[in-house]
Amino acid sequence: STFLVHLTRTTESTSAKERLKAILSERELKAVSPFGPAVSRLREAKLSTKSQNCVCFTETPLEYVALLTEDIEDRQCTFESYGIGITKKQARRLGVNPIWYLDITPGHDWLTRPVNELIDDALKTGEFDGTPIASLAPFIEQMGSGGSATGPNGYRKEFWWEREWRCAGRVRLPDSFLVLCPEEEIGEFKK
Repeated sequence: STFLVHLTRTTESTSAKERLKAILSERELKAVSPFGPAVSRLREAKLSTKSQNCVCFTETPLEYVALLTEDIEDRQCTFESYGIGITKKQARRLGVNPIWYLDITPGHDWLTRPVNELIDDALKTGEFDGTPIASLAPFIEQMGSGGSATGPNGYRKEFWWEREWRCAGRVRLPDSFLVLCPEEEIGEFKK
């Protein structure tokens, strides 16, 4: 796709629609959630995960974005029909980058093991946020499956098909961008 899309979702305090209105009013996307393999280790160490906060996008072609708003098995978050779209060229100028998927399926640890060791070494320094891996980790995502699907240690994390892009920190909206909303609400959002 030529475009990257950021979809909003409803939280405990704000609807997806209100979140899109706030994005348009503030002209920025805020990085409020941490991502990547360092997050769980930082939480275990009772350290801040703020350095891992990102704004997320998908390069799913525009004609298929509506599929991301449907119920998807094993997905932890639900998106709605509200969001923004920017070109990849704009995104790259804003510091948005495709993420690197690492396979965590048992037996496929030749990539995840070294990354996890780098994270653990950085944690030992006591200054994780200042280390090179702290800047890289938000752009790495684990994928794969293992264990029994019905067993207590089974897992399935196979969302690589979303072709995610991320930006660490906030993203200021460019001068031109797409606004995604239900057709009957276009007039409301134009205002």
